Amino acid sequence: MVIWFGVTEIDPDDPRLQGRPLWGLAILSLPIFGVIAVSLAYVVMWSLGLSGRSASGAQAEIVFEGCADARAPIEARIADMGLSPTSWREVPGGFAVQTQLTGDPEVDARLPETLTLPGALQIRAGDQILATHEDLTDASVRLDLFMVSYVLLRLRDEAAQRIKRHVRAEPMGKLWLWVDGQRVAWQANQNPVAVGELELSPEISDEQERMYAVAAWAVVLDHGPLPCPVVARINPETPGG
Repeated sequence: MVIWFGVTEIDPDDPRLQGRPLWGLAILSLPIFGVIAVSLAYVVMWSLGLSGRSASGAQAEIVFEGCADARAPIEARIADMGLSPTSWREVPGGFAVQTQLTGDPEVDARLPETLTLPGALQIRAGDQILATHEDLTDASVRLDLFMVSYVLLRLRDEAAQRIKRHVRAEPMGKLWLWVDGQRVAWQANQNPVAVGELELSPEISDEQERMYAVAAWAVVLDHGPLPCPVVARINPETPGG
């Protein structure tokens, strides 16, 4: 999973930017370089094994109960989390993977729930659905200069243009990210429009919980939705161990 720093290209045709000094637009458009080592260390500490780092915890088996077609997206989620599966096997009613856990007890306890989230996505404005998972090309994490985390979604051009038209028509409104039927994050329409992107802020005040949620949503939305309901549990010992 990729973690992006700063902001990217701003739509220069956005009428809300008219009258702003050109240097201000340039500042908004600049990517952020030279992130200091302390910031990078901070990212590693909260990455939860969700940023592709190697797992360092105990060996365990994660057992999944669900349809066989769910295995492929769950395998992709496991890989994106940086876990290192050593074997897969079929079990009654599902499948199981032998892997090394992250080494963070809180993160490991959340793995069964995170891996089995359906991952159904909607971008809404009120009751209007502007985009769904079919419009998504990438989900990742973005950190601003203050290391505040956001859900970064990249959309296909048709959906991006549809959202742009809506935002221009309703400049004082908001766009909402819904995951599995729950409203979880938002972006104000008055923000400058990033071309083909949404940078959504979770409705979570605690920064650590916000980071957990953003990282999990990025993985789940990037590899979803699941084709059927799935539940999981962790067996701390290997079969026959």
